[in-house]
Amino acid sequence: MFLKPPSAYIGRMKHWVLCFLLVSAALFGAPPFRMKERIEKAKVGDYMVTEAGKMITVLSIRSISPNSLILEEISVPSQNLKKRPDSWPEWVKANAPGHTSWSMIEIDPKSGQLLECFSFSRSAWIQLSQKESLIATLLFLPMKKVSPDKQRKIGPPPMPGEPDFRKVWVPPLVFEGKKLESPNFEVFETIWPKDDSELSNQEVMIYFDHEKQLPFPFWIQVQTSHATAALRTIDSGKNLPIIHRKIPRRVPEFVGLPRKTEDRLLLNLKSPKYYKQFELYAIDVTTKEKQILPITHSLIDGEDEWKTVAIELDELESTLETDHRYNWLLVPVGFSDSYTETAKPFLWTIDHTDNH
Repeated sequence: MFLKPPSAYIGRMKHWVLCFLLVSAALFGAPPFRMKERIEKAKVGDYMVTEAGKMITVLSIRSISPNSLILEEISVPSQNLKKRPDSWPEWVKANAPGHTSWSMIEIDPKSGQLLECFSFSRSAWIQLSQKESLIATLLFLPMKKVSPDKQRKIGPPPMPGEPDFRKVWVPPLVFEGKKLESPNFEVFETIWPKDDSELSNQEVMIYFDHEKQLPFPFWIQVQTSHATAALRTIDSGKNLPIIHRKIPRRVPEFVGLPRKTEDRLLLNLKSPKYYKQFELYAIDVTTKEKQILPITHSLIDGEDEWKTVAIELDELESTLETDHRYNWLLVPVGFSDSYTETAKPFLWTIDHTDNH
């Protein structure tokens, strides 16, 4: 039996906990900020329009959940636009005339891992490396808030010993085609990871808007003597029209022949990372009825998209009939349209399997 502590004791405990937190913050500083915190508050349809070199890209959020973040990217060379659209949503609604790339990218918001990329302009899935996605890198990059006195200033620096009266520089903020006067930004600094990109191992400042609370950074600036902008936003907004409703899904594949150990049957599987669980069935093709039998199994993760489906032989001996032929049917949980079935049946015998 636990006695309820007196209220005075609880009050003292709260006081000491608060003191501990304040002292910890003073000694160790505030915990690092991560863009993931802003993404979690994002809305479907939030978008930004960036310009880098001679390429303009419209980036928007198309789906967000605890396990999946789907972004849409539409890119168009500047030369393909005789005139900048007055409204980027209207441009998208007109199927983005002049665009050369239209794709969706899926990211695991828990790990920042790239899960999928589908190009609508090519009608094909694309294999992307982690470093090719700026947002995937930004999600978990630890950032430290920059005080105004350390931010970039306007004009030449004062002479040594003289006070600095220069104004803090802020990037332009355009929201739904309108440039905001006196925009307010939250500025962070970080070191970009070594990933062989143009930002690799560079000190960068990252600007997020404070008022509209859009999830994406408006400006990423490399901290050099020239203050090079690596990301420049020319417009932003909400409720970007939806043209492509969802990202197409690949189907998992059985690869090679089954392998048998002393107590298990192992099936090699190549499957996209967004499939986490599967239902496995054995279809009896010996009879016209084609009975479908659920099979208990376990999943062993391999490298990249490789997995192994492991089935206890005792499970098969108690479920399958000797001298009957079966096909394997695999259904990803939550993605019933992406099932896969082996084309060639196997014969279940006293010696267990005969692939011929």
